[in-house]
Amino acid sequence: MRFEVCVDSAEGVLAAQAAGADRVELCAALSEGGLTPSAGALAAALDVATVDVHVLIRPRGGDFVYDRHEIRAMRHDIGAAAAAGAHGIVIGALTPDGDVDTATCRQLLAGADGLSVTFHRAFDMARHPHEALAAVADLGADRLLTSGQEATALDGAALIAELVAAAGDRLTVMPGGGVTAANVRRILALTGAGEVHFSASTTVDSPARHRNPRVAMGGAATPGEYLRRRTSRPAVEALIAAARSA
Repeated sequence: MRFEVCVDSAEGVLAAQAAGADRVELCAALSEGGLTPSAGALAAALDVATVDVHVLIRPRGGDFVYDRHEIRAMRHDIGAAAAAGAHGIVIGALTPDGDVDTATCRQLLAGADGLSVTFHRAFDMARHPHEALAAVADLGADRLLTSGQEATALDGAALIAELVAAAGDRLTVMPGGGVTAANVRRILALTGAGEVHFSASTTVDSPARHRNPRVAMGGAATPGEYLRRRTSRPAVEALIAAARSA
């Protein structure tokens, strides 16, 4: 069993690896579903990491249909991640009709330079999951992250089980989305997966003493300037212990 934790900082890397995680996915802007972290954030993460660091390559929130400028940006980000010493990248792209955009993905993979490759939850927006799985496998990806095209991996467990069986030894199908210590054993039992992805985060109050309640930098949908999201070592430990007890 292998455990991947989604983190957004060097502090998150430290918490995840101390709790026994095997790998981290480094992101920024998790309120947007995750975006590409900055070069500085990646460097700080790699400085402290004793586990593999995989970097999310996603230039913006929203859909997974990208124009040529966004593709160029992602190719640069992949090159920068490889040069910095990242161990893997996490990518995904779809056509307007909801198929895996293999042409775009091949452009991105051209710069992967031997890095491990995960196809992310863009898969969960694809119209034909089994066809999408075949396309991801044909690209040569090492793993697929999916919630089974449902809101959570538990809700999508039936499809994930089908994907695990269909993938065989071509790639790893990794459940992710709403995975907690309370449900991880059930998810693993229902899907037969050998890896799992989760965030195990908590929020803490900002150390800022002076606060201006009239201004919101991120809009009403964000948690605000005075709450911070952090990876919780105890939550990671609890989930891993629950999974291993199965």
